[in-house]
Amino acid sequence: MKKLLFLIILSLTFLCCSKDNDNTLNQLPIATNTGANIAGCLVNGKVFLPKGSSQLGPTLSCFYQQDQDGYHLGLSIVEKKSSENKSINISLNPNELVENTTYELGLRTNNGSNYDSNFGEYIITNNVDAGKEYRTTNLNVGEVRITKLNIQQKIISGTFWYDAFLSGEKIEVREGRFDMHYVN
Repeated sequence: MKKLLFLIILSLTFLCCSKDNDNTLNQLPIATNTGANIAGCLVNGKVFLPKGSSQLGPTLSCFYQQDQDGYHLGLSIVEKKSSENKSINISLNPNELVENTTYELGLRTNNGSNYDSNFGEYIITNNVDAGKEYRTTNLNVGEVRITKLNIQQKIISGTFWYDAFLSGEKIEVREGRFDMHYVN
């Protein structure tokens, strides 16, 4: 009887630990501001994290740079699979980013060579067609909040949310967070 009870307890412990590990792998990262090089969000209620082979390029990247047109922030989170890639892309183009400031995302526009607006995208590419590009619009906006900006250490952290549309179909991006060492 003691052996049976021991086996039951051991089995339950194993099952609980396995379930916790699976949940940990499918959870959003904790919002930090230390340059931990993490990012994630919910896409239509499902966890979206950088995943896949980096042989085809980075699954997580961030840049913040200045040129003659002002400052530009780009964040990309990519989930790579053999038949389909999905990506979250955010572009901010303010005069200059300021810590503890919220920036509105809207319609993507460009000035010929660079984008000159703040926008969010959700892009699906696959082996069958050219892919689908969902974007924020002037009517359906979102926000990015910069919670940390350290120019000396090249760290940028923040949160984001937005709705992206393609032909009336909506993608909800929620609870986004990033904590990155950026390149310039």
